[in-house]
Formats: sequence, C-alpha cells, structure tokens
Amino acid sequence: MHAKIAVGLAALLVTATAWAQSGTLPAQPASTQSSPAPAPAAAIQLQTVTVRGEQPGPALWEVRKGDHVMWVIGTLWPLPKHAQWQWTQLEQALARSTELLEAPSAHLKMPPSLYSRLTLQPAARLNPGGATLQSLLAPDMYARWQVLKRQYLGNDDALEFMRPIVVAEQLYDKALDASGLSDDIDVPGMVEKLAHRHGTRVIGVRYELLISHAPSTAKTMDQSQQQGIACLDETMGMVEHDLPKLTQRANAWATGDMKSLQQLMQDTHYEPCVVAAINGDFEHQLNIPDLPQRIEDTWITAAQEALTRNKRTVAILSMEQVMAPDGYLAKLKSLGYVIRPPEDLEP
Repeated sequence: MHAKIAVGLAALLVTATAWAQSGTLPAQPASTQSSPAPAPAAAIQLQTVTVRGEQPGPALWEVRKGDHVMWVIGTLWPLPKHAQWQWTQLEQALARSTELLEAPSAHLKMPPSLYSRLTLQPAARLNPGGATLQSLLAPDMYARWQVLKRQYLGNDDALEFMRPIVVAEQLYDKALDASGLSDDIDVPGMVEKLAHRHGTRVIGVRYELLISHAPSTAKTMDQSQQQGIACLDETMGMVEHDLPKLTQRANAWATGDMKSLQQLMQDTHYEPCVVAAINGDFEHQLNIPDLPQRIEDTWITAAQEALTRNKRTVAILSMEQVMAPDGYLAKLKSLGYVIRPPEDLEP
C-alpha cells in the first residue's frame, strides 16, 4: 500500500497483534525535492486538464531468465481521480501467471510498551501554547500561505492554530483535489483483486524485523515544529509550481504513455514531505537507517526465487523502482536478467 499523506500515517505503520504491535512500511524511493521558488504575488494558476473515463492504464515491463518471465506493473501517485482502467494487458499477464508478488514493504513488530514510547505519530494537531502560524512562519512565507489558503482551503480560521505539518497535509490534499488528482487510489489493491479473480496466488514481499528496544532519540517539540515548517514551505512550493507536471505524469500513467512518463520523472521525485518526514523519523528512532536497502534486498531475493520457481509471474513496484537508473529492475539487469521495457521506451 502506498504511504498515504496523513498525519495519522502511523495508523498504517502500526496495528495491534495478540502480543505486540506490528506495522507495514512501504518501500520508499529516495526523495529529491526541488527548492521552492521565490514567493509569488499570487497563486499560479497553471493546471493541465486531467484525463477522465476509461483509460488503457500503464504498460508492463518484462524481466526474463531463459524462458521464465516476470511482468512488472509500476504504480504512481497521485493519479486522476475520475479515470478507470481497462487493465487488458495486466489481466492477460495475470491469467498466464502462477504468482503475483506484492509491492515490497517492511513488517515491523514491537512490544506495546515500546510503541507507546515512540513518537511515530504526532498526537496533537494544534500548536503548543496556542501558537499561530503567523507567529511561527517568516513574514514572506506566511504571505504565501495566505494566498494558497484562500485559493484551496477558503476561510478556515482553525488552520491558523494547527501545526505546520498538519497544514501541509491539508493543503496538499486540497490542491490535488482541485487539479482532479488523488493520492488515495489503491492501485496495488486493485491488482491484487484482479489476481484473485484469475486464480493467481498473491505472495507477500516483506522485510520482517522484531524490534525489542529503541534508542532514546525522540525529537523535541521544537525540532518537530521546525521540520513541519520546512515541510509546509516545500508543499507550498509544489502547489505553486509543480501541479501541472504532476497532472502530466498522472495522465501519462493512466493512458499508458510510458515514454512521456519516463521523461517527466527524470531526476525528479514527488514524494510528499509529510510521508518522507514520518518514514525518515521512524527509521531514525528505530536505528535502522538502511531500511530501504533491506526492503530492496528482500524484493530482489523474492524476484529471483519467483523467476526460478514459476514460468510466469507478475510483480508490483513503484515507477521510481522500475525506472530509476539504480532501481530494482536495474539491479536485476546487473545480475544478468534481461529487462524489456514497453515498446516505446529506450532499452
């Protein structure tokens, strides 16, 4: 499952078990964020029309080892919220396959007493001491916020007292919605339902770790606030300047235009900073800074085993993991597997 942009992200990370707390953390690609441009006098109104109705959906990559084949579908967020997909190519692949490899993730277990000590989810939505955004933000940043608030959030005065990380989440969601986009479309879940329909066995690909203790590395409230302010600044820059590109990426994915998508994604990742911040904090507190690498290694092993075990397999990855020069498919290629991208991409 994609890590949804929400202050309650830890609800996705941690759920109760009989004796411990456990959670599933999606594999996150490294995030390269562009610096916000200077403050505009007014919000920029450049938006591309989002595709609607039935679309062909993304093309599939092919990984080969002799006569054994794995088809890979790359997922993307955000996506057009009013589009539907035919899935013809994917359904044909699933119908011919023995197994579907789920999107790679981490499954972490910990005692309830440990979870209660970790600051994995910010419980408070309001600023400590009744502080306002105007008192926390630099004047030029606050002026930008006022412009974007009027455009996307209206006259919600309660936002003035909310923590910057919460405000960043609200702005991101509303800006996507206004552009006809959504971060809540569960493509992996759709693919898994199709797999069950075709009798294809679904295989979890999870790095599993039991956490018995964690170092005392909890951030102070001031550190959390500064991180939230930086995230709000970054989110405003994305809303001011990058919505057209996000829409173009979403359209390219929905229509199966992988060549355009590859060009749009080069050297740029749009992982919401609230997701990156919380996932990064999670790894830091549990002292597992190499968690993304551990998840990748787990997937590479699972993919190699599936390609040996099955004549036909389907796998789910993110588009970053599929397309990046140092991504998962690039790693398989370096191990001697043959990678065949969709026909309109450069090999």
